[in-house]
Amino acid sequence: MDWMSDTGRTHTSSLAVLGALLFITARSLDSTGAPGIPASADPAKLSPTDRETLAEVESALTVQLEDSATSVTSTLAEVAAAVAYVRGRAEIPSLTASRYDKLRKSVLDDLGATSAQGATIWPPTSQTAVQRFGSWNEALKAAGLATNKIGRAKGQLRFDSAAYDKAIAEFLADCESRGTAATYKAYTEYAAEHKGEVPSAAAVRKFYGSWNSALAAVG
Repeated sequence: MDWMSDTGRTHTSSLAVLGALLFITARSLDSTGAPGIPASADPAKLSPTDRETLAEVESALTVQLEDSATSVTSTLAEVAAAVAYVRGRAEIPSLTASRYDKLRKSVLDDLGATSAQGATIWPPTSQTAVQRFGSWNEALKAAGLATNKIGRAKGQLRFDSAAYDKAIAEFLADCESRGTAATYKAYTEYAAEHKGEVPSAAAVRKFYGSWNSALAAVG
């Protein structure tokens, strides 16, 4: 795959993005906020790809936390435990983009990092994962996680009312995490990036009657 050879210090590598997905998935599974390590999950037994992922995460953290080698070491150990925790589960977990971005904020707080325009921050936003892999589900698949099924019957692009509400709610959370306005134009772009996973902008407007009504329905 092309993303496997994607390295560089000017941006977060694709493997480091996958590491972020796994790390935050583990946090979403553990109510205490920090993943524990079940007896069956030993970081030493991780696959070569997962070990390569950890190496890329280390590279990203080393640049980001250049003044604190101790923080790099402790965070990397936590990421390794998280990956082992996810891999050691009987059921393959999944994660929504909005849930990812919400938990990402707490991780950035823990790391003492702030998300700045143009700056490379690990963990990256869900939008970075979407841009890198083509869609949120493709990013999940690349990380070895279960993909999201958003209210549509197999083989059909039909969404129920709950799926419309969910799509708008997740779009609003995405806008909030990136500090952008929740406009109809922005949703048009969002729907294009999540094609097949969320209703189109035209479908949303038709379903709710207007864009403002769509926002009011889940606001």
